Amino acid sequence: MDEPIFKLFEKLKLSMSMFAKNIEPTASHFWLADWQSHSGHLHSLEDVLTDLWYHEDQDGRETRVYPGLIALSREQMTFANEINLLKDEFRKAVHRIKDNDDKNWREIQSQLARRYLSLNDSLSKEGLHRLHLKQVFRHIPLVVRRPEKVGFSWYTSGRSIKKITKQEAYDLLCKLNTDATHIKIQIERLSSLADSEPLARVQNQAPVLRANMVFADKKRRSMNVSLPLMFPSEGKRNLPTFNLPPVEPPKQRQRLVRSDIKIEDDPFLPSIRVHRYATRPPSFY
Repeated sequence: MDEPIFKLFEKLKLSMSMFAKNIEPTASHFWLADWQSHSGHLHSLEDVLTDLWYHEDQDGRETRVYPGLIALSREQMTFANEINLLKDEFRKAVHRIKDNDDKNWREIQSQLARRYLSLNDSLSKEGLHRLHLKQVFRHIPLVVRRPEKVGFSWYTSGRSIKKITKQEAYDLLCKLNTDATHIKIQIERLSSLADSEPLARVQNQAPVLRANMVFADKKRRSMNVSLPLMFPSEGKRNLPTFNLPPVEPPKQRQRLVRSDIKIEDDPFLPSIRVHRYATRPPSFY
């Protein structure tokens, strides 16, 4: 068993708890959206930062979102950055284990859950038994200047679109069960295309909350914020102007679809999420 990974995880969790307790949640320096937790009680900052476990039937692409604004002292900014570095160290350690022996990682993950839950009876609820690595790895959102204004908005246009060749699509299909009838049909369908025709592999992504910031010099910056946005107080005792984001993202995509290059709505090779372009981009040749 890889003992250092346990020590690193416990160090990370302890650091986040200590950091949360170090921050005085005053009305002028601290705001957390009063969204309800999975168990029905309001979150503290410690709850938010140490929410590292899957809930039952949770989509693995999704991370629970906790909007907030927190003004930090110089020392607290350093502390928050150190936590982000610890998260990076833990992520690298996990990837090393998974790359060497994925079965060993699954056993380690189970051991971590048993250790953690034994220290936290309140989390012994059925379903909280597996580390949600995206929630462990995600950084505390930090900016090095205090924004004057923060506009929270849901970004629901998330689709990962990768242009691939016919040969790459064929290779992906061959990794599946090529004896299955539906895979054979898709291979035949693919063979009817010209070798030069580009294809699009599409992955729908979970909605993300974004913070759109305006600074004193009128410069702007946007970043994804699944955790509270933190920034230096710069001697000011009030928070930036901000809006209250809706709890649920809008059901419809908000961005206009590009008119120059369009992807067909129906997948051409559904088993590997590959579509044809309705308006053809330049070929690979």
